[in-house]
Amino acid sequence: MKRPPALFPARCVRLAGALLLAAGAGLPAAGAEAADRSRLAQLIMPAVDVGEEEKALSFAREGAGGLQLQWGSYSLEETRSFTESLREAAVIPPVIAVDYEGGSVHIPLTLGLLDLPSNMMLGAADDGNNTASLFYLAGRELKRAGVDMTFGPVLDVNTNPENPIIGIRSIGSDPALVTRVGGAVMNGFRAAGIMTVMKHFPGHGAASRDSHKVLPVIDLGPGELERDHIAPFRASASAAPAAMTAHIIYPALDPSAPATLSSAVIRGLLREDIGFTGAVLTDSLDMKAITSYRSVPRAAVLSLKAGADMVLIGRGDFPATLDALEAAADSGELPASRIEEAWSRVMKLKKDYGMMDGRAEDESAFDRAYLRVSGELSAKAVTLLADRAGLVPLPAEYKKKRIAIILFGPSRFSAQALPLYKGLLHYGYEGARQYSFGISPSSREARKILAYAREADLLVIGSFQWAQAQNSAQTMTIRSLLGLGKPSVVVSLMNPYDSELYPEAGAVMATYGISRTSMAAAAKILSGAIEPVGKPPVALKVSGRE
Repeated sequence: MKRPPALFPARCVRLAGALLLAAGAGLPAAGAEAADRSRLAQLIMPAVDVGEEEKALSFAREGAGGLQLQWGSYSLEETRSFTESLREAAVIPPVIAVDYEGGSVHIPLTLGLLDLPSNMMLGAADDGNNTASLFYLAGRELKRAGVDMTFGPVLDVNTNPENPIIGIRSIGSDPALVTRVGGAVMNGFRAAGIMTVMKHFPGHGAASRDSHKVLPVIDLGPGELERDHIAPFRASASAAPAAMTAHIIYPALDPSAPATLSSAVIRGLLREDIGFTGAVLTDSLDMKAITSYRSVPRAAVLSLKAGADMVLIGRGDFPATLDALEAAADSGELPASRIEEAWSRVMKLKKDYGMMDGRAEDESAFDRAYLRVSGELSAKAVTLLADRAGLVPLPAEYKKKRIAIILFGPSRFSAQALPLYKGLLHYGYEGARQYSFGISPSSREARKILAYAREADLLVIGSFQWAQAQNSAQTMTIRSLLGLGKPSVVVSLMNPYDSELYPEAGAVMATYGISRTSMAAAAKILSGAIEPVGKPPVALKVSGRE
């Protein structure tokens, strides 16, 4: 097959696409060479940064069915201008998608978007009404940026405390809680007109290895898989317009292929058993779980054969992937019926969400309402896990004494962490001072940290860990701080499992991620402005819990 002829000028492009879809065809019937290649292009979603305009425009002109926006420090207005230029360049508008799941994965500096709480914080709050309201507002913000789809909610049930990649990305360890809160997320986004993608089917929560780096195996029996991991997907299938597969082998379902490449998982379990009728997207095929064994173009062919409808290729080669799909179509490896089925589902998504209807300008600011709802959720979520020394709220005597707030974490969260320090100052703790350090402090930094701590009368220590086994330098430094014998409150800022590591702390709290509202809630609890009411959404072994 030949490549398609040159595209129409940009001003004609959207009208042409609209007329084609309005006619119920979307593209000419299968058989025309250019049309076949264009249909295949609609099944591919590459990733771009906001600053990669020429690269992104070339993908749009080639007919990519979607584009995933990743990184770049841009304002919301700049992001919107970028997404509009992509639509202008395409015959059929591409689905503009972001990995906007909250917590540590997406921060406001990235695309000018509001910072979402982590999923585990949502699980700790367990407030369906406020969660739906929050994600409605977040969805409206995505609309303002020109975004159509978010890769969420995460319906993975985190049953493995040492999971190296899910952690606070999960709502919790209870399938019913994950289903309930995940449904509220979908309801909010749906009301705002945003496509959601439930992930990572059939469940990433029991993994002990990171699929970005290796191909994990989750060797659980079919009964345990169904009860603890598949259940939220089954319960959410009728409400989700799309699902994302996991790059994991589940021997009980398919002993040889990861779910993304498995017909038994996609067709057999998801389609036939669960009855899911939406679009199936792959997780990014440029992850090591896939590329360690096959190329991105080859994986794209195999996943479409297995039943996927759109392949995310990340930084993979878009032209080479399109060529591979075309060759597989020519040889019959990808049957025409399978291409038609996948293409039809992608087109249905675009029609159902009004992508051909044009975009009404909506520049209204939702920030105040968003922050109010997010603040209410944070107040319900932040958890006092233990108060062995009666330090929460901080005794009034410390309002005139020196308090060292020592926080560990990536520098990109610095602005979101400030409300903890500012909050304590606001509530009268005049001697509070904040010191921020990276995740893995050097020996020189550890000495500096200990020097700050020795000068203080009380310590508030922010621990930032993904899993128990990681960041040993940070753990050792925190234990050295606690070894000074000063009154100390440890605040778990990310994965709450690290709260188990510090039995000598006078009190332990968990925020389930760093956001302005979660840190403000922590300050209110420490100062006594609000009572701690959050409950951990995962099982924790913390002694001295109230």
